Formats: sequence, structure tokens, C-alpha cells
Amino acid sequence: MKVLFASNEVVPFAKVGGLADVAGTLPIALKEAGVDVRVVTPLHRACLKHGPFREVVASLPVSMAGKGLTASVVEGALPGSDVPVYFVKYDPYFDRAEIYGEGGRDYPDAAERYAFLSRAVLALPEALDLAVDVIHVNDWMTGLLPLYAPERDPRPATLLTIHNLGYQGTFPTRKAAALGLKGDALATATHNKQINYLATGIKTATLISTVSRKYAEEIQTPEYGCGLEALLQGRAAQLSGVINGIDYALWNPHTDAAIPAHFGREELSGKAKCRAALQAEMGLRVTPNVPLLGCVSRVTAQKGLDLLAEVLPEAVKLPMQFALLGTGEPALEKVYRDLAAAHPGLIAAAIRFDDALARRIYAGADLFAMPSRYEPCGLGQMIAMAYGTLPVARWTGGLADTVVEQGPDQTGFLLGELSPFHLMGALQRANEAYGDRARWQTIVARAMARDFSWKASAARYRELYATAMAQT
Repeated sequence: MKVLFASNEVVPFAKVGGLADVAGTLPIALKEAGVDVRVVTPLHRACLKHGPFREVVASLPVSMAGKGLTASVVEGALPGSDVPVYFVKYDPYFDRAEIYGEGGRDYPDAAERYAFLSRAVLALPEALDLAVDVIHVNDWMTGLLPLYAPERDPRPATLLTIHNLGYQGTFPTRKAAALGLKGDALATATHNKQINYLATGIKTATLISTVSRKYAEEIQTPEYGCGLEALLQGRAAQLSGVINGIDYALWNPHTDAAIPAHFGREELSGKAKCRAALQAEMGLRVTPNVPLLGCVSRVTAQKGLDLLAEVLPEAVKLPMQFALLGTGEPALEKVYRDLAAAHPGLIAAAIRFDDALARRIYAGADLFAMPSRYEPCGLGQMIAMAYGTLPVARWTGGLADTVVEQGPDQTGFLLGELSPFHLMGALQRANEAYGDRARWQTIVARAMARDFSWKASAARYRELYATAMAQT
């Protein structure tokens, strides 16, 4: 079984969001499951610091609307593995300061960039004399690939994974000529009078998956379908939910070099040291008697951080402390800066990207806030549990699939309805549990024992590849 795994971002080479983490770890698990998998991604400028790479294709012809463009391909590998990574080098599109765009907006030629990427991925097997059974494409950036796939002989099967339905890659139909779209192809690529890359992939991929069972159900409803629910309902038989995983070699409180003390579920004294160090670092009162709520997130309304900001002044009276790390919507960033200024010693906000501090928050916090309006999968709650930090999360998407509050399997605290009342209720229950030390330690140990490694998910993807091959 030979699979090309195409993603616009791959950790550690280029990362903006969780897609990069998946693309940098799932293929390693697939290889361990017996899949001959190779990753394809653009050679973004950000990738260059991880070189040098070996050139494997000096000239890769890529046809764009009848124009012959020429890329090249260099090869690396996912760290700690022998999984090849093929980087498509075409500087006019990918040698840029940012991966997607500047100022929160895509580059003006985003449509052309990602049509080119799809065609380059399809051209790669012939250039490498490589047999390919399935091309696994991810999100809208490779959404046109399944539409273009019948142009190749033999035609590969395609699996489209939707990581976040809210990002669709929509462009005016005047772009059609530049993308080589006309006639039936243009009709297929058009949704609601716009060219829509993700809708195109949904219509044309052999199979579709998304990143949790709950999210696969939710996106077929008007509330979560982002205007694509009818398309997804029509392909429900080809749609699966496969939960993401995390790499415990990367997220391990026994070995994490970024945290001040190591610990495990059998011995938590190191976590107490991490907690005190985090309080001191963030300017919070250093006390062991108040639960510390951490949050590492994009500072956006989608993550529910507007709602969290609304209840924090009451939450710290429970009592409770709060520490935030992240960037996002400028107005919401200011809200958190103002909250920190108004509640010194109780609320802290680091408005920046800082991977090492993120790890110290996972290790040092007692609770982890994820009150998301929607969350296709989420990795933060899995990482938090690995570090003995209990999620306070919305019952949606992957959060619903991974966090349990009721019964003997409790690993966190959930709110069903997104409202100040229900969020405050979840925080109050967490605060009460923290006060019962025996109960708290039992829940922490249970959370740390959860296994969210990629093994089970990789086995499920292998099944989907086999099904896709049989249908092509």
C-alpha cells in the first residue's frame, strides 16, 4: 500500500496550526502500521532552516491552465524516522515570509498557489518513477487535487481529511481561467457562485474523513456545516471520523526539557514544582491552595475565549488563578491584557507565541481551558491530560470524544451549552474537586493514563486507504 500524504504545513518544517502536527506525526505511525507513506509539502521559506535537503527532481513540469511551469523537488525526512518528505520548490509561490499570508489574510494569489500545489503533487509520482495507490490530501489547500486526479494514468484513489470546515478556500469565478477550470470541471468546483476548494474536494474525493467522530456528525448539520452540510449529507456513506493523536515522545512530563521538574502519574511531586515555577514566571501568587487554570490557544471567539473573559472576574473569586498564552484577535488580546492588569496575582496573560512556555503551562497548571464554540479534534486537551492537567472543555467535536466528566472514567469537566452560566458551573465543579485531594489525585492519575497515541488512528486510516483503493 503506497500513499502520498499531501499537506501545506508539516511540523517541524512549517507550522501555523494543528494540521502541521498531524502531518508531522501521523505518517510515522502509518509507516509503523505497514504503510509505505511519503509526505509532500511546499518548500516554504520557513522550511529552509531545517535543511540541507537533497535534490531528487531537478525539473518537475507542472501545467497550469495550459502554461508550463517548472518546479524542482528536494527531499528530507520526518525527524526520528525514515519517512521521506518531498518539498516542492517553486520560489515564485512558496519563498515567502509567511506560509499563508500577511496581516491575517491569504496572499492575493492563494488560488493559483494551491492549484499549483495540487498539480505538482499529482506530477510527482511520474517524476520519481513511484507507484502510488492513494493520495491523502488535507484541508482546502489540496482540495482541487481529487478533481484533477482523473487526468493521471493510472488514476490514484484520494482521501480528503477535513481538519477545520470553517476554512474552505473560496475564490471568485473569474479565477477559473488561471486555474484551468472550465465546463464540467468549473461547475464541480463552484459552490454558492464561488470556486470553493474544500467543496470541490468533498464532491470529488474517493473518501472523506474528519478528525473526530463527533465532528463528523456535527458538520452534517446547519449549526456546524458552514454552508457545506448538504454536500456532506450527500456523501455521508463515504464520510468517517478518525480522532487525531499525539506523539508521547514529544509530549512527556518524564522527559520534557522545557519544564523545571519531571514527573509521572505515580509520582506527582515534580508537578507541584512546575506549578510553583509557573506561578512565579507568570507573576501569579505562589500558593498551592488555589487551582490554576491554564490556556494555550489562539485568542479568538471560536475558541470561546470571549466567553471565558466574561466569567474570569467571578472565577478568580472561587478562588482560582488563570494564565493565558496565545495570540489572535487584537480586541480580545486587549481584553486579556486589561484583565491581567485589573487582577494582579490572579490573572496573567502572555500575548505571544512561546513553545517552551506552552509546555510549562501544560505541566504547571491544574486545569486547562478549552470552551470552544466548535473544535474539530483539538490536541490541547490530550496534551494537558498527559501532563496531569484536567480539561475544562465544551462538549463538542473531538473534545466530546476525548474528555469524560460523568461516572468512574472522569478525566475533566464539560459544559454542554455555551453560556456564562454553564462555563461558570464547570469551573465551580472543578474548584470543588480540587478541594477534595484524594478525588483530585484519582482523576489526575486517570487522565494521565489515557492513551491518545496514533496507533489506533493509523490502523483506521489504513482501512480507509484499502477501501478507497477498492473503489477506484
